[in-house]
Amino acid sequence: MKPRHYRDLIIRASQAGDMRRIDQLATQLEQAEEARRLLQARSHCPACVASAASRMMPPAPPLESNP
Repeated sequence: MKPRHYRDLIIRASQAGDMRRIDQLATQLEQAEEARRLLQARSHCPACVASAASRMMPPAPPLESNP
């Protein structure tokens, strides 16, 4: 999407006080920044990509022990 579209989304959410939408946009921005860092790291330091990618993975559920 074009920057103008995102700007309009932010303005409408701000004017309406829609904190849920603002939080969604903030999360999208965070993910986009992390993706940008991954792409930059890939071109400069391949080992950094694995480290950055592992930080993006959700935590694994705890293992259940079988008695």
